[in-house]
Amino acid sequence: MDDIDIDKDGFLNLSEFLILCRSNFDNGNAEGELRAAFDLYDQDKNGLISAQELHLVLNELGMTCSVEKCVRMVASADADKDGNINFKEFRKMMKSTAKE
Repeated sequence: MDDIDIDKDGFLNLSEFLILCRSNFDNGNAEGELRAAFDLYDQDKNGLISAQELHLVLNELGMTCSVEKCVRMVASADADKDGNINFKEFRKMMKSTAKE
């Protein structure tokens, strides 16, 4: 967590989360890597990442993050405002932050 928490506020913000997700991507297989990353967070395999799933996975990875913070992270990428992140939204979020 200390390596990822760039601003050292004790929380993982969206930018820091995206850096974590992108850190293992291989440019030669970006779509496959994106799908693998998405599938890791889509715990119930319904094609959506909920705040609860994000919370579960981040905490399993040892990154303490409140459900409320996960709700805010999901909301920031939720283009269709259904309360979840679908693969299209996930891909757009990852590609837009890769350009930053």
